[in-house]
Amino acid sequence: MVTMSTHPEQWTHWVEKACTALDLDPADVDIDLVHELSKNVSHEVTRPLAPVSSYLLGIVVGRRLERGEPVDAAAQREIADRVPLTD
Repeated sequence: MVTMSTHPEQWTHWVEKACTALDLDPADVDIDLVHELSKNVSHEVTRPLAPVSSYLLGIVVGRRLERGEPVDAAAQREIADRVPLTD
């Protein structure tokens, strides 16, 4: 699996650029977590739902932030771990 320490520099650059365009903090983007979630859904459920799983993760994180709840790395991991890997 690709980890942040092995990401090509252009990935980080693109995430920073996308976050700037979307008024987000790049530090809030856990590329490894999104890749892991997408990989697991792709292999355990079906490939077309991999991006949907990432979108769902984003919705839940956004709603928690909207309610003023902290959404640190551990909270994001807890959310991702709740995504079902069976249909």
